[in-house]
Amino acid sequence: MSEHPELSFNHYVTYDEMTTYLCETRDRYPELVTLSSIGKSYEGRDVWAVALTNRESGTPCSKPALYCDGNIHAGEVTPSMVLLYAIDYMTRRFGCDEEVDHLLNTRTLYLLPRVNPDGAEKYLTTPHLLRSSVRPYPDENVQDLPGLHPCDVDDDGQILTMRVRDDHRGEWRVSGQDPRVMIPRRPAERGGPFYHLYREGEIRGEDVEPFEERPVPWGLDINRNFPSNWHAEVEGGGPYPTSEPEVKSIVDFVVNHNNIGGLQAFHTYGGFFYRNPYQYPEEEMDPDDLRATVEIAREGESVTGYTDEKSNNCSTLTEWAYEHRGILGYTTEVWDRLGRAGVDRVEYRNCHDPAQREAMEIRLMQWNDRELSGRAFHRWRSFEHPQLGEVELGGWDPKFAVQNPPEELLHQECHKNTRWLMRHAGALPCIAIEKTAVTEEAPGLFRIDVVVGNHGYLPTSASNKARDLEVVRPDSVKLELPGAAERVMGTPEQELGFLEGFMNGQNPRGTGAARSSASAAWMVRGERGSELKITARSERGGCTSRWVRLVAGPSDG
Repeated sequence: MSEHPELSFNHYVTYDEMTTYLCETRDRYPELVTLSSIGKSYEGRDVWAVALTNRESGTPCSKPALYCDGNIHAGEVTPSMVLLYAIDYMTRRFGCDEEVDHLLNTRTLYLLPRVNPDGAEKYLTTPHLLRSSVRPYPDENVQDLPGLHPCDVDDDGQILTMRVRDDHRGEWRVSGQDPRVMIPRRPAERGGPFYHLYREGEIRGEDVEPFEERPVPWGLDINRNFPSNWHAEVEGGGPYPTSEPEVKSIVDFVVNHNNIGGLQAFHTYGGFFYRNPYQYPEEEMDPDDLRATVEIAREGESVTGYTDEKSNNCSTLTEWAYEHRGILGYTTEVWDRLGRAGVDRVEYRNCHDPAQREAMEIRLMQWNDRELSGRAFHRWRSFEHPQLGEVELGGWDPKFAVQNPPEELLHQECHKNTRWLMRHAGALPCIAIEKTAVTEEAPGLFRIDVVVGNHGYLPTSASNKARDLEVVRPDSVKLELPGAAERVMGTPEQELGFLEGFMNGQNPRGTGAARSSASAAWMVRGERGSELKITARSERGGCTSRWVRLVAGPSDG
């Protein structure tokens, strides 16, 4: 048998590297890994999906499933590495790690490492910074507009920050504490030197300073193209919901895999989880669903250090998954540069005090010097701009310090977020046939009793929202007879309703237990010693079977 496929988690992989690794892993672990394409991207690349589970304990669709994807935004390449790491981690450890064994024996993980392969490829192989799809949107002629257009003017492979000196109108000055840090000019401050700060780029058309910074031509935001709360004014949302092939493929995949009971959309950056509800107050969300969402997020907090935060975005995958399919999900914003430096994210975002902001920037620079030997910040250097004359280029590395972790910190982010998705998968519903009993009521006449239970945290509908939307069928149990046997009482398949999870028994008052089991019975006429098959089915709780023999007495405890 071939060796375990090698993939280094100290660099970001291209599409071809990712594809090679996925194919080699499928070939090495056919009992664990199923690889398929859910569709094609705008430029025709396959959007790969891995179904990760132990096939010897059941097919992928017969188990409760967690859906995880990454890299829907072009520059958010860390999530690709997180999901590749999850595949690597669990395939390596299966058979020698009890937690991994239990997870892959009882659950399915649908892992889609790079749902926007076109955008990621442009991000990784060119200096360009872009939000999402490479399809020009909304205007194809944005490149012809006058103004400053971001580009790599010094051909060093990066688009950094450009500071242009203007002692009269410049808005920024150099910090007295650290010459790398730029701080706002005070209202009465004169003399200079003062600067304008721009994205590195070139000037097109007849424009005069201060230049209008033009956006890149790729204005689509694939994660604003989902059907829930889509409207024409959603920035970057596309011409209509699911207009983009990547989004249509994701929606079709989720709808066609109704065993999906949880969802993780991995993004960067910030170090927190966005969660439902998105477009209305928490008190309007089903209270059980809200409680479950918050409690599962706490599992993520314990292994990542991230925090949970209600979102107000719209037309995202996570919002659509809950509002249309009743799937509890999270948008996990991987990588927290600010937190690493001891800077509070909310305070940083809302800070308007120049002295406090300067202190935060100094703290970030100290972290960069202490932990990264100063590599994440490019010191200001003089450059003769072809249009502007002498300018200075420098600033934070926008790709692999701000938006994604430096390569030496990538492994840490991958590991703790793999632990997070494993915890989430562990909270899914999971049905089991707990007890069967056979009673011989008369010669050749047998009563068959079965008890089916849900051993998971969530109910078998995965949410009350899914039950209310009627997107999930109730659980059932079915009896299959050999040819010589005859069913005397009870329909072949009996509906059980939805089984609660143990979360439903966690009453704040501490009384009562969850209704997490149900029973069914049949009367059968048949030959003593013959075998019957009992199958319990739950669309989101899994499928399990057991054989019973027509003999008097309980089949198990």
